[in-house]
Amino acid sequence: MTATPDDLRKRATRLRRGVGQLGVLEAIIDAAYGPWLGVMDADGRGTAELRMHLAGQYRITAVVTSAGKLSLVQLTDPDTERVLSAKPSLRQGWTDTDRMPKQPDWIEYVVSWVENASTHVDRRAVLAWRLAGADRRLAAMDETIENLRASLLEREQLRTTLAAEVAELRAELESLPAAPAPSEDPVTFPTDAAAPAPADVLTPDPPDPAPPIPAADTSSPDTINQTAFLETTQVIL
Repeated sequence: MTATPDDLRKRATRLRRGVGQLGVLEAIIDAAYGPWLGVMDADGRGTAELRMHLAGQYRITAVVTSAGKLSLVQLTDPDTERVLSAKPSLRQGWTDTDRMPKQPDWIEYVVSWVENASTHVDRRAVLAWRLAGADRRLAAMDETIENLRASLLEREQLRTTLAAEVAELRAELESLPAAPAPSEDPVTFPTDAAAPAPADVLTPDPPDPAPPIPAADTSSPDTINQTAFLETTQVIL
């Protein structure tokens, strides 16, 4: 929350969803006299939320609907915390003697509370609050720096140890005699004379020829007589 009342007023103008909503927001912001700081948000349904504080001692959170009605107000001072809400479960800080005002009177009650808070915080209180915050940030920064210094010192010690080890190994390596160059064995390549002879290819033997069929012997008398007999038989038939 870093916006001033003037910044919040401009923000309310840009985020307004209706004249009634803008009037409620401006009434609360105008009542914030002094070094108030705050922030304003709006959701997609048109509801605006205004949060402000005065030197961290007085805080207010107001939720305004798009219709210009306060739906929730949270008021915190150094002694008490009060919540105005239409839901009984959210109400807080009210008693039988100090009853919560009716909803139509909420805006007047909130504006009066902001004006009263503005008169209770002077310049001295604001400076004291800012000094306390700056002192806390400075202490946190000092702690961070001390942690960084301790880590840096530890790393420097590790570096010193590692540098001594490197120097020792280098000195030992330089004190050793140079290693002889490894002998190179001649590489023997196979020649054509030493190449193995190709294996003989086995050719299968050709099959044995079939025996010739003997021709009929026509010079024999039996053969001639047999032939004549066959011819005579064919003529008769």
